[in-house]
Amino acid sequence: MKEQHYQQLQEHVLTETLDNGLKVVMIPKENYHKTFAVLTTPFGSLDRHFKINNSEVIDIPSGTAHFLEHKLFEKESEDAFKRFGELGADANAFTTAYQTSYLFSTTDNFELSLVHLLDFVQTPYFSLQTIAKEQGIIGQEIQMYEDDPNWIVYMGLLQILYPKSPLADDIAGTQKTISKITPQLLYNIHKAFYQPKQLTLQIVGHFEPKKVLALICDNQAQKSIEDIQVDSIADQLEIPTKVTEIKHFNVVRPKIALGIRLENTNLKSMDGTKAGLIADILADMMFGEQTDWYQNLYNKGIIDTEFETSFDIIRDYQFVSFFSETTEYEALTAAIQNQIENYKAILSGQESMFESLKRATLGEGIQRLNSLESIALRGDDVLFNHNLFDKIMLLQALIYTDILDFANKIYQNVTLQRFILKK
Repeated sequence: MKEQHYQQLQEHVLTETLDNGLKVVMIPKENYHKTFAVLTTPFGSLDRHFKINNSEVIDIPSGTAHFLEHKLFEKESEDAFKRFGELGADANAFTTAYQTSYLFSTTDNFELSLVHLLDFVQTPYFSLQTIAKEQGIIGQEIQMYEDDPNWIVYMGLLQILYPKSPLADDIAGTQKTISKITPQLLYNIHKAFYQPKQLTLQIVGHFEPKKVLALICDNQAQKSIEDIQVDSIADQLEIPTKVTEIKHFNVVRPKIALGIRLENTNLKSMDGTKAGLIADILADMMFGEQTDWYQNLYNKGIIDTEFETSFDIIRDYQFVSFFSETTEYEALTAAIQNQIENYKAILSGQESMFESLKRATLGEGIQRLNSLESIALRGDDVLFNHNLFDKIMLLQALIYTDILDFANKIYQNVTLQRFILKK
């Protein structure tokens, strides 16, 4: 096993890649009673086309990754959720744009639960009958999202930033797209994206690393899983044409989302994580509650405490977004635009503010180290070969000029697009 020590944080991480390609990441925490295990594949809603062993391209309807996540729990002779309950474990799963994760936490029967996690994820069972049943269930879930104004605003912004792209489609898909899902499609996806070399297993909490690793090795040795070549095919992104879109909906006050689509600079692994940390501090320096800009708009009633900003890197998509609920959306748009245009003057001489925000962010990060859940559920970090400890070390190394350099990259020649939801 490879062992990485974080002396300053008094933490260590053990990693091992099995002969079949399964990556195991272990973070033992002897003073805790609970243990988390998370099994993750880098297959999410953005994956829409792929080849197996250089065969013909297989197209994936939107919503399939999420649909497959649901279906894996249902077997021919048992319900995987129910089995976790019998073992005294709490189980869950989630799908994002770039990953699907299956997890459980427990204080008892950890090893039995771990074997169950590996077995149910790696042993698919799909039939026409069970798929038809799930299409009805997820169809109701889709309808629920379609009635949620906050979700409508978020998806509306993505659709004008990245028109006709996988990112602009709901992770759950539509009733039309999920109706195209077949057992054979799910089996093909499982064969490609759920083979051991695509999976990462992270374990955090109270356990014996050598004993648990031996258990995992034994479990995997008993399985005969074909090793196949998978080629994912990326979509070509269209250039956005809309600056503003308005949709009418039964809301008390208008909701607005504004976004800046950034050039894809292929930020990956630690570079992407560092950019995210810098962007969070930059957003606080430009638009945070402690700024005169925020307080002025708040006192005028243009924004309230629901105003928020975000910077996202989702594979080939990088964008800045602003969300608010306000009748004064024209004034808010102008205020954000003006703040961006004058970013150099606003950030000039603000090193003390940077240091203060950096200390506050560090404090929050160190506090999260006390939560097994915070460490375990960062599955996207694991896929990019780092963890919460790496983030804290990156954050400690940030300097003021990092903020200025990043601002120059994202605030020059900005096109601010917006989606408005109102009666």
